[in-house]
Amino acid sequence: MYLLDPRVLRFRFPAKNNKLNDLVEFLFASLENLDLPAPFTRLLKACICTTTFMSCINRINSLCGIFLWKGTIEGHHTARVSWETVTLTKDQGGLGVKDCHSWNLACILKLIWMLFFRPKFVWVCWFKEVILRGDISNYWTINPSVNYSWLINKMLKARDFIYLLLKQRIGNGESTRFWFDNWSPFGNLYTFLNANSTRLGIPKTTTVASLFIGGRWRLPPARTENQLTLHVHLTTVVFSDMEDQYEWSIDGRLRKRYNTSEIYTYLKGQCQQVPWAKIVWFSYGIPRHNNFMTWLVLLDRCPTKVMLNRWVLNVDPLCLLCSTDHESMNHIFSECRYSETVWRKITEHCDLPALTSWEDTVLQLQALRTNRDTLRLILLATQATIYWLWSERNARLHQHIFKQPEALISLIDEQIRNRLQSFRHANPRASSAMTQLWFLRS
Repeated sequence: MYLLDPRVLRFRFPAKNNKLNDLVEFLFASLENLDLPAPFTRLLKACICTTTFMSCINRINSLCGIFLWKGTIEGHHTARVSWETVTLTKDQGGLGVKDCHSWNLACILKLIWMLFFRPKFVWVCWFKEVILRGDISNYWTINPSVNYSWLINKMLKARDFIYLLLKQRIGNGESTRFWFDNWSPFGNLYTFLNANSTRLGIPKTTTVASLFIGGRWRLPPARTENQLTLHVHLTTVVFSDMEDQYEWSIDGRLRKRYNTSEIYTYLKGQCQQVPWAKIVWFSYGIPRHNNFMTWLVLLDRCPTKVMLNRWVLNVDPLCLLCSTDHESMNHIFSECRYSETVWRKITEHCDLPALTSWEDTVLQLQALRTNRDTLRLILLATQATIYWLWSERNARLHQHIFKQPEALISLIDEQIRNRLQSFRHANPRASSAMTQLWFLRS
């Protein structure tokens, strides 16, 4: 949106300015004159000052991490959760933030996809004639060169990522390269048959059809298990009068179009889903405070005193809420007498038994089978309790302000009522039903 601003077109680079420092200063001055939001301007300046494209991506990831934990992109930060976890989907235990490295690669793979499935595009025709020397199959063998642009070399280096997704369906076999096209279940035959040692007398540019002469395969006798396996497979290959064609296959499912989001998920790889995701993310929660705080708690990333001592910080391990036992995650959210008083009142509102173990409480929430409004209300109350218990703990640690359990229960009740009223216009039915449930049990 910002880069398409017509005001950008009024700026021209100085004709006689060839020094990099002067160029950077000119870009900075141009950014200031565009009246862009300050955070966006600082992000662009940080990217301009990086030396390579990958450094730029690393810097963007770093700035995103700083903003996540500090609310600003200034200074440094100490992350409570690794960036690899943050970029997982919510069902996998992350926040669903896009990883710039994987997203950039997914966009590059789209350009490669266009080489095979959009042959009439002008730049595709140029790429095929100039870079691939007139044959799309040369994509698998052309090496990167200092004479090529950064993007072209990046596309050539990314072939290992896209190879398994580009299947070659055999028709007449005249355009399918025997060694390099993905036409057999064994993938790249050059690797499968260890052709670095011997190519069996078969040139690299040989097509599949040229090896099938007079109804027989013209291949040397099999001398290895892999060669024998290939010979067996060749007995099942049937030629037709149709031309060979490429197919786009994701996890065994054919696709007609390129979906960047789907490829991004594919590149991130399969990751086991966490059973507690639905406890954190649900409709009408409070993302900035309650959802995020609950996410940290379930990942066990809150800096309790037990954890701080584990980091060799040597702090007083006693709980700030009750001063009777060591402050662990299980203690502060279930075993603590202060927390127990708060939980007992909130669970009465939710018509649930108060448990004395945090793990049991999580399992109880995961196993809930009730109507949608009641479930949302229970999760909202649970998250509000987690948030205010931790806030009270921090207030005692940093501000030396103490609240009685009754005062904290009142704050939780007020937050829940305000949240229920906040969506009365967007969803009056749900707001009314959840409000009635909360008031009936008050």
